[in-house]
Amino acid sequence: MIQLISLLRNTSYRRLWFSQVVSLLGDGITRLLVLYLASKLTSNPMIFSFILIAGYLPGMLGGAFVGPIVDRYDKRMIMVCSDLYRLVIVLLMITAQTSLSWLVVLIFLQGVGNLFFEPAKTALIPSLIKKESIPDAVAFSQSTFMVMAIIAPSIGGILLLSKEYSLIFLLDAATFMLSGLILLFLKSRRGESAEEEMVTKDTYRESLKQGVNIIRNNPFLIGLLFLITIGIFVMGVINANIYAITLNIYRLNEVQFGTLESLEGIFGVAGSLAVPFIMKKCRNNTLLMLTFGFLGIMALLTIPVYEAHRILPFLPLYIWMCMTSFCSPFLNVPLNSMLMQRVPDKVLGRISGIMGTMINFSILSGLLLGGWAAAAIGPIWTVTLAGFLLLVISITFPFTKFYGELVAPTAQVESTEGSPAL
Repeated sequence: MIQLISLLRNTSYRRLWFSQVVSLLGDGITRLLVLYLASKLTSNPMIFSFILIAGYLPGMLGGAFVGPIVDRYDKRMIMVCSDLYRLVIVLLMITAQTSLSWLVVLIFLQGVGNLFFEPAKTALIPSLIKKESIPDAVAFSQSTFMVMAIIAPSIGGILLLSKEYSLIFLLDAATFMLSGLILLFLKSRRGESAEEEMVTKDTYRESLKQGVNIIRNNPFLIGLLFLITIGIFVMGVINANIYAITLNIYRLNEVQFGTLESLEGIFGVAGSLAVPFIMKKCRNNTLLMLTFGFLGIMALLTIPVYEAHRILPFLPLYIWMCMTSFCSPFLNVPLNSMLMQRVPDKVLGRISGIMGTMINFSILSGLLLGGWAAAAIGPIWTVTLAGFLLLVISITFPFTKFYGELVAPTAQVESTEGSPAL
């Protein structure tokens, strides 16, 4: 609690956090609406994969190329322009709400705005707070995300009952406008060192090449990327089927679906608040492997949970999803904290962009495979098999040479193209 109060006393960080709150509110409501509309327009489980793929595809195709732009220009203004762009896209969704194809296209275009916003946000945070406060900031951001996962679906569920879908899209557009206005008043430190000035003088091509070389020459970043690429791929397979399971197999209605999303948010907040404390007691690599293993076991329980649902409707599903949500921050917070703590601010945009490209490629591949597998063997069996793969990761990754690199930071990643200093 003391760390949280200290973070919120920082005016710039507080404004960044509030813009996140506003934006997540609109995003959560719109996500609920788009997924619900999709479930009503078709019973094909692959449509959920198509929607998720459309959102991740821009990050896969252009993430690495955005990094040098983020490092060279005002990160705050990049975020503002991204908000205004996404405002326009959401307004266009009003005219496309009865067309699955146009909804998918607009989700893709909205992802282009996210492509610039997220690396800029990641690169901006270390300039607002102290390095040692980053795990608390990441955990607080994750908690905020989960809290909004409670509030947004609750509001969205009520609005869905009114069937005023255009109004919901208008509310989301308004949140992007408000977020952009808040970010306009955000102040961040500007680098004044000679090294940072040299970065701005690099050509775009040189900046991009430097980011690639930093990753290639650093075992910590290689290990992080290796684990994320494989782990996120399997999680993508699972995510491609979660909504098909809850909406098409369990056939949750608007209120039940909103309630489930809210309960997930409550347990996600609890997990996020627990992460910083556990990170101080447990090595990051150990925590990550235990989390992958636990998520694998939960996925393997997909079939038993459904059988239990036949006896006691919905309660087993709610418990299963809530336990999974509690565990998810134990992956996100350590991974993001290590990245922001160990990479210098002046190249964080490039590293985040390249990592984002690989992450989105893994997610996209997982979603494609997950959608194909769902059509072939069904969503429940697909998630079960993915759980087995998560268990394999948790057991085999500790035997790789990269496992020992994923620990609490003791030194920053070397920002030159030479050998890393760890």
